Amino acid sequence: MKLNFHNQSKQDIVNFAAPIGFLAIWSGGAICAKVGLQYTDSWSFLFLRSAIALSLLLAIYLKSAHKKITITELKKDQLRGIIFSGLLLQVLYLTFYFSAINTGLSLGIIILVLGIQPIITSLLSANTISVKNLILLAICFSGLVLSTLGYHSINKINALGMLLSVLALLSITFGTIAQAKVKTPPILTLLIQTIFSFFIFLVVVIYKGLSFEVNASSLLSLVWMGAVVSVGAYLLLILMLEYSAADKVSTLFFLLPLLTMILESLVFDSTLSALTIFGAILVCVSLFIYQTQKSS
Repeated sequence: MKLNFHNQSKQDIVNFAAPIGFLAIWSGGAICAKVGLQYTDSWSFLFLRSAIALSLLLAIYLKSAHKKITITELKKDQLRGIIFSGLLLQVLYLTFYFSAINTGLSLGIIILVLGIQPIITSLLSANTISVKNLILLAICFSGLVLSTLGYHSINKINALGMLLSVLALLSITFGTIAQAKVKTPPILTLLIQTIFSFFIFLVVVIYKGLSFEVNASSLLSLVWMGAVVSVGAYLLLILMLEYSAADKVSTLFFLLPLLTMILESLVFDSTLSALTIFGAILVCVSLFIYQTQKSS
């Protein structure tokens, strides 16, 4: 009974605190990436980001290694699941996302394409989904559309950018579902995935060359993305998927563009339109109702 009470208390803490931390860190990451890419190319940025994350994760893991199982103790199925989800979330998603931006495709369009992810994840991961919850998800997406249209211009469209955005959508969707099935300790999981992604980006950088302009802004954005987002936010994501259903966790991604818009308006002193504010309220209300529903 005590064990069950302890587990329930831990789950309640994770369900309350982890989403707040994850949303705050990840939404700030979008701004840092935007700043960082002014001083480097996307491949160099992804490589340096993974190098910082790997260094930090190794330090954390080696300090607490006596509490964790080692890589050699993992079964082949476990290792395959970790690498597969890491490939989707840490390599393909980020590669397609940055590449879509580099094509000149409007950021608003990319946001709307990725905004479909929570709906697809809920449909694929839940055993059953009620009509009520489908309506709530549709309202969430409608609110995201209104907020995006009120904040971002959608005037630059190209076929390659659209294709890359869809590939980013598929990567994060199936990556989230695959990550939910991984049951190894979060630190070990993220360490293996980061090692895997580090060597992939290393090969690309060796081929294309490394480019990075060193200054306060570039270093700050790189450290934030490498240490805070790539370690902190990803650990929180893994932890949330361990204690909550994938469909519930994925719907939090509806809030990320909204928080990024708010942070951008504060940092760059821009004004939020009434349409953006109305859309944000629509997302928050419908998402709150959805999150309080029992998982299917």
